[in-house]
Amino acid sequence: MLSMFENDLIVIENGVLIECKKKNVFSLDLFDGIQAIADGVFQNCTNLQDIELPSTLTKIGNHAFEGCSSLKSIDLSNVNVIGEYAFRGCTSLKKVTISEKIGYLCNGIFLGCTGLTEITLPINVAYIGCECFKDCSSLLKISILGVMEIDNNAFEGCSKLYVLNLPQTLMHIAPNAFSFCDDLQTVLIRNRFIDIDEAAFENTVNIIIKATQYSTSYEFADRQHFRFAPVFIDDAHRIITSEQVAQLAKAGVMFQMKKIDEEKAVIRFDKGQTVKIEAVIGQDPALNKQN
Repeated sequence: MLSMFENDLIVIENGVLIECKKKNVFSLDLFDGIQAIADGVFQNCTNLQDIELPSTLTKIGNHAFEGCSSLKSIDLSNVNVIGEYAFRGCTSLKKVTISEKIGYLCNGIFLGCTGLTEITLPINVAYIGCECFKDCSSLLKISILGVMEIDNNAFEGCSKLYVLNLPQTLMHIAPNAFSFCDDLQTVLIRNRFIDIDEAAFENTVNIIIKATQYSTSYEFADRQHFRFAPVFIDDAHRIITSEQVAQLAKAGVMFQMKKIDEEKAVIRFDKGQTVKIEAVIGQDPALNKQN
C-alpha cells in the first residue's frame, strides 16, 4: 500500500521526499521518518540557507541540492549514499560532515563548491569519483585516510590546496586528478607501488614529490621532471660497519647514521630500501640470530 504525506511545502511518498513545492524557502527542518531525498528535489532553491536532516535519512539523490547557492552547511553523518552532483554549485557551502558509513563518493558531488575550505573523509571512503571536488577554489586542506582510488579531475582547479598527504591505501591517481592546483607545493605519497597517471598533476608545476627511494613515485617524478625529496615512510634500523656505511653511500642509498664506535654505526632507513641495501652489503646478520 502506498503512503503519502503532503503539506503546503513538501511531498513525501513511501518515506521518500519527492517534491519541494516552494523553491524560495529559506530554512527547513525535516522530520524523522524520511528515508531518502529524490533526485533534484531542492535543485536551484537559491534562497535555502539551512536544512536539518533527520536521523532516518540514508540516501540523497542525484542533483538533490544542486545550485543551492545560499546553503551554508550540511550534516550528512547519517547518510550512506550521496548521488551524483548532489551539491554542485553550492557556492556558500563551508562546512560538510560526512558519514562514516559512506564507502565512496560519486561523480561531481561537490563540484564548484567555491566556499568549501576543508574536508575530512572518514576512513571507510575508498573511492573519490570524477570531478568530485573540482573547482573547489577555496579548499585549503583535505584529509583522506583510507582512499584507494582518486578518479579523473577529482580535485582539478583546487587552486588553494597547498599540501597533500596521501595514505598508504591509495593505489591509483587518475588523469587530471590534481590539475591546475596552482598553490600545491608538497605531495607526500606513502604507497611505494602506487599507479600515478602521467597527467595526474597536469598544469600543476611547482610541486615536490615526497616518497621513498626506489618507488613508483620516484619514477613518476623523474619522468615528469618534478622535484623529488626522499623520505622515510616506514623506517627500520640496522647496525653495520664503517666499511658498509661507505658502500651504501657510494650506492646512493638514503639513510641516517649514528656512530657507535670507530668500527660500527646504527643506520635508520626506509623499509622500502631493504632489498637495495641487502644487494649492496648483504642481509642483516641479526635476522639470522632471531631465527
